[in-house]
Amino acid sequence: MLKLFFWLLLIANGVLFAVNRGYLGATASERHEPKRMAQQLQPETLTILPPNSEKLVTPARAAEQAATAEADKSAKPASDAPAASAPAPQADAKTEPKAEVKADLKAEAKPAPKGETIACTEIGNFNTVEARKFEAQLTSLHLPAKAVPRSVQEAGSHMVYIPPQDGKDGADRKAAELRRLGIQDFYVIPESQTNPALRWAISLGVFKTEEAAKAYIGQLIPQGVRSARIMARNVTSTRQAYQWRGIDAATKASLDSLKAKFPNQEMRSCTG
Repeated sequence: MLKLFFWLLLIANGVLFAVNRGYLGATASERHEPKRMAQQLQPETLTILPPNSEKLVTPARAAEQAATAEADKSAKPASDAPAASAPAPQADAKTEPKAEVKADLKAEAKPAPKGETIACTEIGNFNTVEARKFEAQLTSLHLPAKAVPRSVQEAGSHMVYIPPQDGKDGADRKAAELRRLGIQDFYVIPESQTNPALRWAISLGVFKTEEAAKAYIGQLIPQGVRSARIMARNVTSTRQAYQWRGIDAATKASLDSLKAKFPNQEMRSCTG
């Protein structure tokens, strides 16, 4: 047994020696990398590139764009299908009744409504100096409607009163009626009044302006007093007012702007 083991070990050493010497062909060392590098064809044409090199990124982008274009081409037939069915509503639109079209044409053919016309507007009361200034600025506006001047008697005060009725007895009955209505602030004008039209009349108050007097009458009417009147007292001077009749909205706007330059004056409606 030992002899067999000896001879096997001797044979193995002999084979190993023959391989290392190359008696059996190329050695293992000749087949390693240095030998292979010597056997390369045109190794100078090879270049080692870094990971972020543009030469590596550009082909990748080109491949990505090609893939995107291919996906768009495959999606295009699906988007063309709804477009092919789009003309269908046009055919339905052609079947609309002609009567509706004619009605729309008639509605468009109707003329635009005319602007609202204001019957009568008045601005005043001006003294002589203010009237000249107002007329100068009015002329510069070149309004289509002509102003009509009129004289206005300016009163120092306005009295709200109930006219006399059957002398003293009528005044007493009216005074009792006012008390029942809850009105206590009044004055019975005696027979000694110099103005005969006011004897046994009942004064309900004296106001500086006519507008204030009208406002007070508006408060008396809901309480049941419907016979009250307004009388101007202490007429002091004659003033100038201007009237315009049948004016449109544009003219009214111009007059509003002009009146704003005279804040002490009043703009009011008047009878047409």
